[in-house]
Amino acid sequence: MDRVLIVDDDASILRVLRMRLESENYTVSAASCIEEAQERMIEEMFDLAIVDLKLGEGCGIELMKRLHRTDPKLPVIILTAYGSIESAMKAMRDGAYCYLTKPFDNRELLAQVRNGIEKSKLSNEDRQLQSMVRN
Repeated sequence: MDRVLIVDDDASILRVLRMRLESENYTVSAASCIEEAQERMIEEMFDLAIVDLKLGEGCGIELMKRLHRTDPKLPVIILTAYGSIESAMKAMRDGAYCYLTKPFDNRELLAQVRNGIEKSKLSNEDRQLQSMVRN
């Protein structure tokens, strides 16, 4: 089963995201702050992360960078209620897989999750095949 990390300081968003993803058979781990998210990344491997742009004590972009230090290929979806073209462009330049605004369309979110995980799996398979060819 594919594993998804959700990070948002709004408990109701965490509940809604967890319900939506678990109903699609994803294994979900939730964190409400940066420290908790980092602990989850140490304890578990994830196929994708969904991170709020504005976390109570920090920035989702900074968290994404930390997550990428642990797993450089981890697809990260940035969610925000404060969307702008500038913040979307910055998130994408800094390595976000995609950027969605709240309130989000459930179908769009699920499609992005599926696509992000699929892209990650294909990238991992490609690296494995290239490694086999070199050896």
